Parts: sequence; C-alpha cells; structure tokens
Amino acid sequence: MQARKCISHIPLFLLSLTLGLAHAAPNYAEYRVTIVGPAGSQPTDMNQAGAVVGITSTGIDTYRSFVNYGRGAVDLGLLGGTSNQAVAINDRGEVLGNWTTRSGQLRGYVYHRGSFRQIAGVGGQATRFVDINNAGYILTSNHLRAPNGSYRNLGALPYENPVTQAEALNNRNQVTGESGSFISPEPPFYAFVWTRGVMRQLGDFGYTPSYGLDINDRGQVAGYTSTETFREALATIWTHGRPTLIDTRPAGNYRYSTAQSINNHGHAVGSANQLGAFVYRGRRMESLNALIDRRSGWNITFPRAINDAGQIAASGTRNGVTYTVRLDLIRPHALGAPHIEADDAANSAAMVEGETQ
Repeated sequence: MQARKCISHIPLFLLSLTLGLAHAAPNYAEYRVTIVGPAGSQPTDMNQAGAVVGITSTGIDTYRSFVNYGRGAVDLGLLGGTSNQAVAINDRGEVLGNWTTRSGQLRGYVYHRGSFRQIAGVGGQATRFVDINNAGYILTSNHLRAPNGSYRNLGALPYENPVTQAEALNNRNQVTGESGSFISPEPPFYAFVWTRGVMRQLGDFGYTPSYGLDINDRGQVAGYTSTETFREALATIWTHGRPTLIDTRPAGNYRYSTAQSINNHGHAVGSANQLGAFVYRGRRMESLNALIDRRSGWNITFPRAINDAGQIAASGTRNGVTYTVRLDLIRPHALGAPHIEADDAANSAAMVEGETQ
C-alpha cells in the first residue's frame, strides 16, 4: 500500500494549473500510459504488483469503486447501500473500503477473491477506515485494528484540545499522519510517526501545518511542511524524523507542492503548482508529463501511488475524459527493494506480536 487516499489535501487551484499543461518531452518517453479504471475515475491506491483500486464520483460525497488486478477493472458494487469508497489495497490483493447503507450508516469492508467481509467499527460506532497492511492490520483516523478485531488508540501529540488524523500505515505497523490542537480556523497540525504505542512529532521548519501523508517500510514519510516565505507548503520527505524539502524550485515565485506517496527506494510522487504531477527519484521533482510520449495526448494529473517497481497510479485526461491510469517504466530500473536492517526486522516482528492488545 503505497498510496494515499487524501483527496482533501489537494488544493483546488492546483487543478486549474495542471489541466492542459504543456511540457517539453525528452528524446524518448520513460513511461507507458495504460488505462486501468473507467471513465471519470481516480485512483486511491496501488500495491507492489501494480494492482490498482479507485473510485468514481456518483454524487455529493458518494462513490462507486473498482479494483484492477491486471485483467480489467472489476466493479465492487454498492453492497446494497448508496456509496462505496475503496481506499487501499495490500500486497495480498485485499481491498479496504468504506460503504454507506441506505439508512446512512457508515461501515467498513475488506474485499478479497470475490467476497466481502464486514468490519466492525471502533466501539461498534461508525468508523472511517484508512489503510490496510500485508499482515491485515487496519488503520482508522485514530486507531489501529489488529487482525483479531481489537483496537488500539493512537493517542495524540501533547497539545491542548488535541486531535489526530492518521493517513497511512506501513508493513511494520508504523503510522503517519498529523496531530495538534483543534483551533479554528487554522489548526496547527504537526506531522508524526507512531511506533509501538509512541507518537513522535516530526521535524519542521518552524511553521505549521505539516502533514505526513504516506510512510514506507523503512519509516520514511512523505508529505509537506510550511515555510515562512508566503506561507508556502512544500513537498517534504522525512528520514529518521528529519525533514528534507524536495521542492527545490527558486523561492522568488509562489510555490505549492505536496508529496503524496513514497516507495521503499525513497522515490515519491505528488503535485505542484506550475509543474503539475511530478516524480521525485532522489535528485529533483520531474514533471510526469515530460516523461511520457508527447504524441499520446495524455495530461497526467494527481498521482496517488508509486511502488517499488516504479509504477505510478494517477489520474490522466485525454480528449476531455479523465481515467485512472498506470504509468509503467519502459526501461525498468534495476533497483531491488531495499532490505530492512536485521535489528529493524526484529523490531518489526516484535511490533506485530505486541499490537494485539
């Protein structure tokens, strides 16, 4: 699960800046574009095998969902309700989603091999589910659910009137998101990493808000931080809790960017004003529209996920119609997935064993 499902984190003004954006292309295309979802859809997640889940809007805050394991998009239906929003997929192919009954009740499910399994919410109450990992742990906005059905509260950072919004879960049961005081109109939220019951605030540049939107299996976090200049929010990667701005464009003009997803190589995808959809592969943010065939007619917008093979799930528009697309490297890189160090692997195992309370 590499993606992030945080549709609300994408500023509306970025849409107008990315649609119809023209980019100079290199001598050869680096990515091939493949439609993997129906017209009008957008992706919400992708796994290491390149399987993609996504949604199509059917009204105000109502959706229909699909999954594509590589043999065409499969409609997940409405489960007898009014809305179905698939939000995540793990490497076992299990799809996590939220659905709304005809009476307006919010419920969760896991879809696998053609069958649905209902998930009880926290304390039997309506609960919005966020992410699922390979061990079957499930993340809500502020709880972690173990495979045995028990829930553990993530807590909050030590601020007055604290609130927590979890965004992503990795395969080591680490969680990232944002937490802080609930103050109107602009809550001072801070990015965090939660590990084995301890929530740690990530570093920033002295300004709020900062958001953690995805976390890889090495504990690196992707998101954005705020800066003093024009109150900019800029794409950021945290390593060992320390922030690194990956948006290194000159500060003379207004900049806005966010890193939406990060893989185990530390490569990230996201969106930026002026640049549009981008991929960061350790050096600089590169426009995805400059890395596809200029004759294809595609305009790539809002990438949601990148896996270790370098595949990217994104929205793409052609001839005025938006689809869920997957970008595959034409010349795949030779990088193997980085190994977790022995001590980290032991800690990961201990984490899984300890999260059943």
